[in-house]
Amino acid sequence: MTLRHLKTFIAVCGCGGITKAAEELHVAQPAVSNTISEIEKYYNVVLFERIGQRLLLTDFGKELLEKAKEAVSAFEDFEKTASRAENNVTLKIGATLTIGKLYVPALLTAIKRDFPDIQVKITINRASQIEEMLLRGALDFALSESQNFSPQIVKKEFAEDRLTAVCGARFAAKDEISLTELFGYPLLLREKGSASRELTDKVLSETGITASPLIESASNQALIAAAAENHGIAVLPQKLVQPYIDGGILKTIRVTGIDFKRKYCVIYHKNKKFGARQRQAFEMCLNSL
Repeated sequence: MTLRHLKTFIAVCGCGGITKAAEELHVAQPAVSNTISEIEKYYNVVLFERIGQRLLLTDFGKELLEKAKEAVSAFEDFEKTASRAENNVTLKIGATLTIGKLYVPALLTAIKRDFPDIQVKITINRASQIEEMLLRGALDFALSESQNFSPQIVKKEFAEDRLTAVCGARFAAKDEISLTELFGYPLLLREKGSASRELTDKVLSETGITASPLIESASNQALIAAAAENHGIAVLPQKLVQPYIDGGILKTIRVTGIDFKRKYCVIYHKNKKFGARQRQAFEMCLNSL
């Protein structure tokens, strides 16, 4: 039995006959008659007493009419709810702290411009937290500069950057130093769990060195401020510190023998199922980065 059977049955009851019901439903009269017969045969019931040209509902037919109305009403409520869900799309985006500053504002502007009907929720946190949220389904996709992802995560590279060593313009350090010499200075580093610290520790571990920073912070700006005040050497994203270098607030120190190059990636769970509007917005984000 289908929804069509129920609606036809309700129409015949409301119109008092096959002919009027056919007119209301805009179908041929035999189609209505056949539908009623199908219901009666399928359930082995008698819905109507046929007296001449008149149809009178049986007692059991009256009971089934109420159930049919309830079923049709429930289906219509379902459709209304589903339509509301389609028209209230939410896109949950994550980003690491560096990317959150460099890319998220422009990305949010683009989404609001092209998809004003989509509600956007953005979380900016350190790389390990962003990946954890992605894995448990709390985010639809994210932007991260981490280099080590779970096998459950798909990544698409969209930009390159590198970490660079910087210090205050008056800090007493040579313009070019070795990795060993670097550790003779006070270090200003991001906290463990951040993408920047992840790469720094990876590079250092390859040489058997363990970082012991003077300042360890979740804030890039706090490290920039400490470096600008000549408290030590910070290892931070090139794109983030370049304005301070251009302005003469910080200076670059070249560390020989190491490469702090890295990729910026769009990441999402490999089993993520995007809705139609989510997919459109996601593709726009990929193309705009």
